[in-house]
Amino acid sequence: MKEVWFWLPDWAVDMAIWEDDLMNVAPQADHTFVPYESMVSALDDVCRIPGIEKATTVVGWGLGALALMKSPGFSGKTCCDWILLSPFADFCDESGEWTQQNLRFMAKQCLTNPEPSLNTFAEVFENEFGDWQDDWMASAKKVNKELLSKGLNYLAETRVVEPVGEGRNVQVVYGRQDACVLPAQTLKLKSLLPGASFKERPKAGHWPPLLLL
Repeated sequence: MKEVWFWLPDWAVDMAIWEDDLMNVAPQADHTFVPYESMVSALDDVCRIPGIEKATTVVGWGLGALALMKSPGFSGKTCCDWILLSPFADFCDESGEWTQQNLRFMAKQCLTNPEPSLNTFAEVFENEFGDWQDDWMASAKKVNKELLSKGLNYLAETRVVEPVGEGRNVQVVYGRQDACVLPAQTLKLKSLLPGASFKERPKAGHWPPLLLL
């Protein structure tokens, strides 16, 4: 059976901007890069995204990883593997840089003017290796304002509190240099992802091409 990979993005980004690089992770597979808008429209259960039921591997990055772990549609589906990039149980926990209050404020601000919120995230990324910051910003500026706001509210309000992923192969990959999702936040998932493998990439930050290649 041919491998089918589905990619779920982080906040405000279309992972297809890195398609040529990311497809090299599994060159023989069919790859679908889910647009941010499509994922955010299905945050209550990403299993509703058309075609994802055929996936042999689902990659979730940041917000996408959170939505995947919270998706009730995967609870009885054990035939697909998960790869979680820079995941977290609580984006606003005490070890990170974000609070519910500032995310809610940014979400409200996005409805009228997304640029300050985008710039806040860009400042977090500015010291990361590589030139993907410009790619991310160009992509993010094209996203619908309401869906930018919805994604931030989801990050502010959603938590993983019960074990998930049992019965499937789960790989967690995170960057030691990640300033957006600190390694300490990712490592808190160890008790919530039974049997998952955790891999730190010492020279990587938040960007998927460095995490995976």
